[in-house]
Amino acid sequence: MFKIRLLAFLPLRHQFVLMMTVLAAVIIFMYSTLTYLNEKAEYIEESASELKTISRVLEHDYSALLLMGLPSDSIELLRKLKSFPMFDHVELEDSLGKSILHFSKNGREHIAFDIEEFNQIMVVGDLFFYKAKVIYQDEFIGTANYAISNDNYLALISELIELFLIITPIALGLSILLSVWLQSFFTRPLEELTNTINSIAEDESYDQRLEVYQGDKSELSVLARSFNALLTRINHTFDEIKKSNAYAQELAYYDELTGLPNRRLFTERMEYILDVSKREQRHGALLFIDLDNFKTLNDARGHAAGDELLKQVANSLKKAFRAEDTIARLGGDEFVILSGQLEDTEDSLVNQLHSLMLKLRYVLNDTFVVMDVEHHLTASIGITTFPKMADNPEELMKQADTAMYRAKDAGRDGYKFYQPEMQVLADARLKIESELHFAINQNELELFYQPQVDEFGRIVAAEALIRWFKADGSMISPADFIPIAEITGLILPIGHWVIREGFKQLKRWENAGVSPDFKLSINISPYQFHQDGFLDDIKDALAEIGVSPKSVTLEVTEGITIKDIQSTIDKMHVLVDMGFSISMDDFGTGYSSLTYLKKLPLSELKIDQSFVRDLHVDESDAEIAATIIAMAKNLKLDVVAEGVEEESQLRFLNRHGCQIFQGYYFHKPMRADALTELLLGNLVIL
Repeated sequence: MFKIRLLAFLPLRHQFVLMMTVLAAVIIFMYSTLTYLNEKAEYIEESASELKTISRVLEHDYSALLLMGLPSDSIELLRKLKSFPMFDHVELEDSLGKSILHFSKNGREHIAFDIEEFNQIMVVGDLFFYKAKVIYQDEFIGTANYAISNDNYLALISELIELFLIITPIALGLSILLSVWLQSFFTRPLEELTNTINSIAEDESYDQRLEVYQGDKSELSVLARSFNALLTRINHTFDEIKKSNAYAQELAYYDELTGLPNRRLFTERMEYILDVSKREQRHGALLFIDLDNFKTLNDARGHAAGDELLKQVANSLKKAFRAEDTIARLGGDEFVILSGQLEDTEDSLVNQLHSLMLKLRYVLNDTFVVMDVEHHLTASIGITTFPKMADNPEELMKQADTAMYRAKDAGRDGYKFYQPEMQVLADARLKIESELHFAINQNELELFYQPQVDEFGRIVAAEALIRWFKADGSMISPADFIPIAEITGLILPIGHWVIREGFKQLKRWENAGVSPDFKLSINISPYQFHQDGFLDDIKDALAEIGVSPKSVTLEVTEGITIKDIQSTIDKMHVLVDMGFSISMDDFGTGYSSLTYLKKLPLSELKIDQSFVRDLHVDESDAEIAATIIAMAKNLKLDVVAEGVEEESQLRFLNRHGCQIFQGYYFHKPMRADALTELLLGNLVIL
């Protein structure tokens, strides 16, 4: 079996010759066998017919001898038998099987006959035996047994063998020639097809095609057409691979959204520019740009609008900077710019940067129209210079990022040059962020409550204020960690906790019998307010804790209106319909438009403590406070004054119509149990 399988590994032309040779040999063998069997059958049939005829001719003599037994008849019969050269032996028996006459040619030894059937030749050795009945007047009177030589039969076999030996090499030769000739029709085209395929594979020229005649319907033409179809698919696949590789190469170095260089390409170019700067002793700058409030806009309008806005900003940056400069997008709304044209001195570089900042602010302050809605952008920009501040990409990126955050802390819409002391602040910020994660997980946060009183000193409400006490007993000011929480997104889990903790405490006060008119104010950050799941979070908290929303005031800042104002109004109306009151906190310090203000479903304005602090000594602050109170009255809103610390402040506010106060003059922020004692004791401060 293994040898047969090995034959299949031979070249096709060798298999073809071998197959034709084997086929010819099989045909010759079968033909010879059939010829031999046919000749044998004919010879036996002819011999039987001849013996039958002779037996009839001699039947009279056999009858005479069997019936009368005369010696003369016996002699005459022997003479006649000798006249037939084919007889080797003849024996005549009567009906009882008794031998009457025996004839042997040339005095050969007598052969005993044992033949069962009449008129059938039996071959034994080199003799043919035949048995015939002797009939006289339709009666069986005896048997004639014949043994004849098969020399003629053996001669026939010899002739057949001789013929086989002559025909076989001729037939095999013809089969080989035929197979070689047939190869021109089968194997040679297949070899040509194989060679062409190998050539295409070696040259990788998959755009070639095998030549096929249109009218050719042979299997080879079908194979060639199939291979051409395969080549087409391979060529298409390679084209797709080339496009994919080109696209992958582009993705490796360019931002997919804006087409600007990405961080990888930017870093490579920075390394090159830094090398030139050090070699030629020239100066350059790295700018880190972060769009102000972009996340708020992106969340409100969706990522598609945000992506479109980023594309427009990228185009604006290209207009503002020189062709030699490298503008890259790091991700999100962060862009970086690297000076490509180096300056001879640090002073000339700084002067150039100041001029560039004016141009950049002008470009970014332009109106961006995205999905038929106008947007106005500002940006916070951090700047560092090289090689003065650093001479490696990692340090420069860190410095520019630090300076950018300093620009945000300074009020945004501006730029700051990196100074070494900034890194100290950045490290402190990073430390607070890390510790704030731990504080959230380890329940280090706590709610304090600062009472709000009426003009008679009665506690009518309280504001929930978050405090952070570390495990070592030290306290982190909200002014230090709340801005970081807003920037990092940690304000979301903090806000989630504040709502539930405030609701739980309010429920405890309700159960303790505190006046049903008492209200708790909870601060909501703009980022938290604009989350898609904010309303569901509020509803879940109400259902979970069972507090009455009529006892809750949600405090929002003016920054909440920066986003889609209509979405803000709609969400506020849902909250009001649920039973909540909404207060505008730190009013007068933000960006609120009076047009927007009258559309918001507010119930309260809070005068920021920055106006209250100096209103008794600063005429401008006094006028602002009086204006806010008057405006609130006209809008039928309650007014709460924050930061009341002196009696003169209280008298001014009371005189102008403010009736609710919050500040150290009355109460400092306190823990829940301390406020509980005050509420149940119904303390009044006159």
